[in-house]
Amino acid sequence: MITVPPSLTVSPTASMGPAVGLPGKPELWEGTGELGAKAAAVWFLRDLYRYVLETNDTTEWERLSTDDCVYCAGKTEEARKAVADGYVYRQDGDVRASVTHVEEINPLMYGVIVEVASPTVQVYGSDGVWNSEYSTEPAQMLLILHREGPDWRLGEGQWFDLNEDVLALIGATQ
Repeated sequence: MITVPPSLTVSPTASMGPAVGLPGKPELWEGTGELGAKAAAVWFLRDLYRYVLETNDTTEWERLSTDDCVYCAGKTEEARKAVADGYVYRQDGDVRASVTHVEEINPLMYGVIVEVASPTVQVYGSDGVWNSEYSTEPAQMLLILHREGPDWRLGEGQWFDLNEDVLALIGATQ
């Protein structure tokens, strides 16, 4: 029988893959109406947020967020804290995001409710060594999107449990 010295024993841990690249905008991004707002909402939650999470690069996030967006500022602060604390994140797949309701606030502003299911997130140290993982429950996200020039900008975001009646909470018309 061969005995492996303890110094050569490797414990199984997840390996950190490369971060996702900056996502391109969806084809319908250029739409100024409901279709554009829906595409932008999904892109922010599924694509751009994953990029921010995995790279801690908030440049595009900040550019496309309004100055008074509390939710947006919170995500920027989380990225800065991850850098300061020496953490790197990777998602175990894609976020599933589907629009369940769109409400026109004015012709260039929409409230969009999106059901979101996120994959498990792996947490690594900045040295690439696995630290932990976490999962979140599927939820609903209400986003307020503003059309400004060629872009959609995120004006606010709020999370709700999946079983909450968000339409009733916000007084939306159906």
